[in-house]
Amino acid sequence: MKDLAGIIETIEALKEPAALATLVRVTGSSYRKPGARMIFGAEGIRRGLISAGCLEADVLERLDSVLAGDRPQLVVYDMGSDLDLVWGTGMGCQGKVEVLLEKVEPRQVPGWMLLCRDLLVRRKEGVLATPFASRGTPTVALGSAFVVPTDAPGLVPDDPEFRRLLLAAVPGVLSHGTPVSAVVRGQFGETDVLLLPVLPPVALWIFGAGEPARPLVRLARQLGWFVGVADHRAALATPDRFPDADRLLVGPPSESLPGLPFDGRTAVLVMSHVYDRDREALEVLLNAPVGYLGLQGNRQRSAKLVGEIVGGLENLSPGQRSMFHAPAGLDLGSETPEAIALSMLAEIQAALSGRAGGSLRDKEGSIH
Repeated sequence: MKDLAGIIETIEALKEPAALATLVRVTGSSYRKPGARMIFGAEGIRRGLISAGCLEADVLERLDSVLAGDRPQLVVYDMGSDLDLVWGTGMGCQGKVEVLLEKVEPRQVPGWMLLCRDLLVRRKEGVLATPFASRGTPTVALGSAFVVPTDAPGLVPDDPEFRRLLLAAVPGVLSHGTPVSAVVRGQFGETDVLLLPVLPPVALWIFGAGEPARPLVRLARQLGWFVGVADHRAALATPDRFPDADRLLVGPPSESLPGLPFDGRTAVLVMSHVYDRDREALEVLLNAPVGYLGLQGNRQRSAKLVGEIVGGLENLSPGQRSMFHAPAGLDLGSETPEAIALSMLAEIQAALSGRAGGSLRDKEGSIH
């Protein structure tokens, strides 16, 4: 969903019809996962990404056909076949990719996009269902999309069987957090549907607005994360120093941190390097419902801080030990502030994804 805001902005600015490309199914390996989207405009407008660059040229060749028609087109690319070499891409992804192409009108943002944007802004979850292929007579129109939020009425299909499947699939799709392909069988045919979890973006809160925080904010924003910065020193937590931050807070941790919208997709880094303030922050955060808590500094300092709060690292609960990382960061051999920021963001990404952060070279099976 990282590209959604940009795609909406692009549609709102269109002066002519454009094509929306959606990666709906992958068999084998692919650079992007199902649910990736991209806008292709006749005016040369392009926003989003559906591959590493190997599919976009072919989609552009189909642009006139998509814009001239009223029905979505499903295009299949076999990146593991000899045709891959014929195209001249040489990607060698060894994957079969299916892309849904549909026409979008200027300044007419689809309702499902607005519903998904609302979910992301409110940090709520839901499932987006997109029918993309059928055999026989489909129960719903291909290219239509439906949204089921977890906290409010959504956009659901009229067909009772489709609606039943969609509502039943929501908990499983959200618990796995990955796209799922499903088949809806009706009386006269069946429909392939992409079920995509709509999850709030990762939120990174940084307690400590010193120099090391600045590359963290820049890199996290490029990842599409929400970024907040808090510090007890008003001279440091300023818009001039952190123009990319979504939110700036000034005040002691005991006042600024309670009440923040922490959840399982929230990461917090404690790095004010003021001992008493870091301890005050940890007193709040060790019991907060966050997915990741990192403390910058050496092991001896970290152990002393935690010891003063709970009596020692061994007294942390299993949940606290799982989410607490001290020293924060992966072992990347980092020395510069930018490289240190990279190591901490990489650890956050791995932790929130349930991964160990090892080398893909050593991973058995699929890398996705």
